[in-house]
Parts: sequence; C-alpha cells; structure tokens
Amino acid sequence: MNKPKTIALLLCCLLSALTVGLQAQTTPATNDKEWLTQEMYRLYGTDSTARFMEVTEQLKDLCLSVGDEHLFYRAWANQVTQTYSHNGRVEAQAIFEAMQDYALKSDSKFGIYTSTQTNAYILSSSGMLDQAEKAYLEIIDYHDRYYPDESIAFAYLGLCKVYQNRKENQKIILYASKAANDPKTLPSARRIALSYICIAHADEIRKGISIEENTRKFKEAYAEYKKVAPADADMKSADIFVEFYNAKVDSVPDSMIYWANRIRSVTTRLSFLASAYQRKSDYRQAYYTMVDLKSVQDSLYRLESVKKSMENAELLGRLHAENEAKDLRLANQALLLGHIHDELEQRRLEEEALNLMLKHREAELHSAAIQMENDSLDRYNKDLQLREYQSQLEVQQGKEKIERIMLRSIIGGGLLIIAFLAFYLYRRSRHMKKLATAYSELEHTYEQLKQTTEAKERIEGELLVARDIQMSMVPHTFPDRPGLDLYAEMTPAKEVGGDLYDFILHGDLLYLCVGDVAGKGVPASLFMAQTVRLFHALVLQQLSPSEIANRLNIDLSENNDNGMFVTMFIGCADLQTGHFSFCNAGHNPPVIGGSDQGGTFIPVESNAPIGLWPEMEFVGEEIDNIKGRPLFIYTDGLNEAENPQQEQLGDERLLAIVRHVRFHNARQTIEHIHAEVERHRQGAEPNDDLTMMCLRLN
Repeated sequence: MNKPKTIALLLCCLLSALTVGLQAQTTPATNDKEWLTQEMYRLYGTDSTARFMEVTEQLKDLCLSVGDEHLFYRAWANQVTQTYSHNGRVEAQAIFEAMQDYALKSDSKFGIYTSTQTNAYILSSSGMLDQAEKAYLEIIDYHDRYYPDESIAFAYLGLCKVYQNRKENQKIILYASKAANDPKTLPSARRIALSYICIAHADEIRKGISIEENTRKFKEAYAEYKKVAPADADMKSADIFVEFYNAKVDSVPDSMIYWANRIRSVTTRLSFLASAYQRKSDYRQAYYTMVDLKSVQDSLYRLESVKKSMENAELLGRLHAENEAKDLRLANQALLLGHIHDELEQRRLEEEALNLMLKHREAELHSAAIQMENDSLDRYNKDLQLREYQSQLEVQQGKEKIERIMLRSIIGGGLLIIAFLAFYLYRRSRHMKKLATAYSELEHTYEQLKQTTEAKERIEGELLVARDIQMSMVPHTFPDRPGLDLYAEMTPAKEVGGDLYDFILHGDLLYLCVGDVAGKGVPASLFMAQTVRLFHALVLQQLSPSEIANRLNIDLSENNDNGMFVTMFIGCADLQTGHFSFCNAGHNPPVIGGSDQGGTFIPVESNAPIGLWPEMEFVGEEIDNIKGRPLFIYTDGLNEAENPQQEQLGDERLLAIVRHVRFHNARQTIEHIHAEVERHRQGAEPNDDLTMMCLRLN
C-alpha cells in the first residue's frame, strides 16, 4: 500500500471522528427520548410549527422503535392540535384521520382512546357541540372500561365547555364537580373546574333561579376556589370572571368595575361594565357603555350574524309561516311607507334643483332688465341729441346765406346720426329677443315649480294616510268595566312616529305596555308596528311581563342591522286583587299615586332597552295592590319637552304636575297634563313623540 495515501486516509478518519464528537457535544442525539419530549412541549403552542412537526416526527419514530405506545399517540395528538391552532381545521383533520386509521388498523385501544380525545377537541373548537358532546361521553365510557387509573378531568372540562355554550348550568355543575372531586385531577385542572362551578351558579342567580340556594353554593365553591386561586399576575380570563361574579353576588359595584376592566375581550368587558354600572345605578354610563358595546359587536360579528341567520333560517321560516297573513299586511304597509318616503325625498331633491335653477334664471333676468334700462337711457340721450340736431338744421335752413360747405357738413352729420340710429335699433331688436327668451324660460320654470308643489302636496297627503294607518294600530276605545278606569293618547312629533301603547283585557287580567322606539319618522313607525304585533301574540300566551320582554328582545334583536331598539314598560294587573306585576326595559319610571292622590316615581330594575342583545335576561317586579292608587306611564317626550329657550320640563316639574292634579278620571288627568306640557312649550314645535297612559283600579 502507498504510505502517503494511508496517512491521508487516517487523517480523514480522525477528522470525521472529531466532527462527530463535536456535534454530539452541541446537539442531542435524535434517539434521546427525554430530550425530544421536552423539546416537543417547549415548542407546543408557539409559532415554530415546522420545527415542532420535525421534532414530533422524530419522537414518534423513536417511540415506535422502543415500543412506547402512550407517548407515540400523545405526540401525534399534539401534532393535530398544533396544526389546528396555526394552520386551520382542514390540515388538522387530515393528520387526525391518519392517526385514527393507524389506531384502528393496529387495533390499539390507547390509540383509539387518544384519537377520540383529539376528535372531541376539534369538534368543540369548531362549534359542533352535539358531536363534541357525544365524543366526550365516548371518551368517559372508554376510560371507565380500559384506563380507570388515569385522570379523566380533561373530558369533564370539555363537556363543561360544551354545556357553557348551551347555557346548561346544571350539567356544567355536575361534570365540573366530578373533575374537582377526582383525586387524580391536577391542581390547575381543579382550579378550572371550580371556576366553571362558580360561573354556573352566578348565571343561575342572574336568571333568578333559586337565588338563595345558588348564592350559598356559589360562596362555597368560591371558598374552595380561593384555596387554589393563582397569583394576580397569573390570572386568566376564567379567574377574572369568578372574581367579577363574586363582587356581583356581594353587590360591590366598584369591585365589579375593577374586575371588568381587566377582561381582555372587548365585548365581554363592555357587557360586564354595563352590568356593573347598572348595579351602581349609573344609568347614563351604563347606556353609553351599551352603545360602545353595540358598535364593537357590529364590527366584530358581521360574519357571525350571517352564520346565525343560516342556522335560524328553519326556525324563522316556521315563525313567518305562523304569522304569514299579518306579516304580509305589515310588509305591504312597510313597502308603501318606504315608497312614499323615497318619492318624497326624490321630490325634495327635484324641488331644490328647481329652486336653484329659478334663482339662476331670476339673476339672468335681473341682469337683462338692467341692460335694457341702460339701453333705454342711451336711446333717450340719442333722442335728445337728434332733436338738437334737427333744431340746428331748421335754423340753418332758415338762413339763405349759409355756405355750401357748411350745408354738406350738416348733411354728413345727419347721415352719421341716421347710421348710428340704425345700428342702435338693430342692437335693441337683439336685446328684445333675448328678453323674450328669458321670459319664456322663466314661465317654463314657474310651471315646473307648480308641478313640484302639487307633487309635494300629494306626498304630504299620502303621509297623512300613513299616519292614520299607524294611529289605527293602537287602541282608541277603552274598556267600560266597573272598577277599571283606563285612558291613553299618543301624539307623534312628525307625520309618523315611534311611540306605542297597547292593552289587552284577558278575563280578569289587564295587559298593558308603553314604548318608545329609538328615532322618529318612517323607520321608527315600522319598528313600532312590529313591536305591537309581537306584543299581541305574546299576551295571548299569558306570559309574565318579564317573559314577554325576553321574547320580544329575542325576536327584535334578530337581523337588527340598523341597531333599532325600544324602551318599554310592560305590566299586568289583576282586576280582582289589585296585584300588579311589571317589567321596565330601559323606560322612564312610572308615577304611582298614594292614598292622598300625591305621586312618586316607582323604583324600577335597571334593565336594558329591548332589541340590543338577544342574550339579555330581563328582571320582573311586582306591587301587591294598586287599587285606589292612580298609575301614570309616559314616554320621554313628556319630561324632555322643550320651550323656545330649550329648557326641558324635567322630572321635578313632571312630579309636581302629577301631585297637584285632582284625579277625577284617567282621561281628565291626561288632558290636564297635556295642557301643562303645551303651556311649558310656549308654542315651540314638539321635539319628540309624546305618549301617556293612566290607570286606576277601584
């Protein structure tokens, strides 16, 4: 063998060995299972998806070679959830199906168990709640049969998430309690389970279900939760929700505001802040917070509203079929009102254009008149000059000794004057033609203005018909029954308005409502008509006022892209016992009289207006007996009525008027209050619709 080649070969082998040794010192071997497992969990949930997939593939290969089935399927399941979080459901579903097929072909119980867990996660995250529930229940059954020694808390908590989306609080409490009481549950999972229990009991309290019992159970769960509660810096959204609900149960509004401001979700934070401000009786701030919440929801949930519309299409179809006749009539009226509104707007624009054209023509005519006056003055001056020349000619003709050259000069001057007069007459003729054309155009413009005025009068007449249609939607004939005195009236600020009132006598029960739709004009009147129709339908089901408010809120919130809402006071009076139940949805508090026929505002629950949020739950209230005590209900067109100095009537003046009116009957009471409002306005135009209702049981 050649000695130099042998030496070179030895050097290459030595260099390769050194390189491998250095690499072994800097990078762990791919067959180091512990290092690959740590690296997998370090990369899990980060944006390094490509590196994560590379590490988990190496770990899967190693687990297959050493027979570690559990770690093999956990690594594969982590690939599915990592891909779902960063690349979407389609790619994650492909990886999941490969894992499931492999588990089935290998007849691996743990593989089937793990793939079912992963499938439940995908279904729950995709909003497929029924399928996710079924998958989690299969996991629990599989666990009980084959792996009873392992923790099953993740499945219980997955079910809690499903039932939380469905608002099924009792099921949340059931499965969260199982997770919390399982001795194999980790402390972090037990904390999450206790937070689910607290939130479920708080939601039951909000719904008014067994308030005392749920309050006690909430405090017990909260005490257990505080034992494992995280440090302030490590708190997550669920922990903040628990602290907020604890402050709400303890009725500490300032603490509610503190915790609500720490919530990361903008919509949830605004919703909780509105609830806190309502609990604090800061209704102005609560209203502004709700307005901000609606603005954010409109920008965030447009795509979600499309999905919800598709999901509710079948339900809406059934509801529309039940009310087909009424909806068709209302739709025709809406189309008529919309057509009238569009035509009025078009005529208004045409009238503005004609007015501008008329002003332009008047300016041109004025300019032509000035020019004509100047021409007339020039002609007068020329006439004077002509008479002067003629006088000179007569004098010169009387002289016999005038020289021929002077005569020629005079004749030449006369010719020049004649030429000038001819030119002047030609120019005057052209000016007269222009003036005639201007007068013709002005006459045509006046004719168009006449037609526009006639069209406007016709549209105003049609709006008066629309006003009559709207007024016919509220009752004008009141019950003639012993022991019942009821009267109401509505005065729109425009031709059509958004106020409403209604009442239905159902045996010994009198249902009534007074409402105020946000805005005025045709849109408000259409929303008002829909509200009256729904109120009639719900009263026939003999629901309580709070249940009527909840059902109205659900129906009016759907497809409400224009953000319309209505404040309402809904009541139900028992004519035999005098018992009065009611629900105030963001409306002005009514005034109730005492035995001395004075008056005071009724303290009402701070509910939101109807039509803002479909998930809103309205709280009802009641008065044991209102017999002998007049009840006065009104819209804000009364207390916000303004005089020419823009001074409002106000709550204090309203209360003073009601206290000093001597009650004879409901109609005289309302007429007296209406007269006081007109006296306050001092002739000013009404700035809002005005509706009043008075009730007295004897």
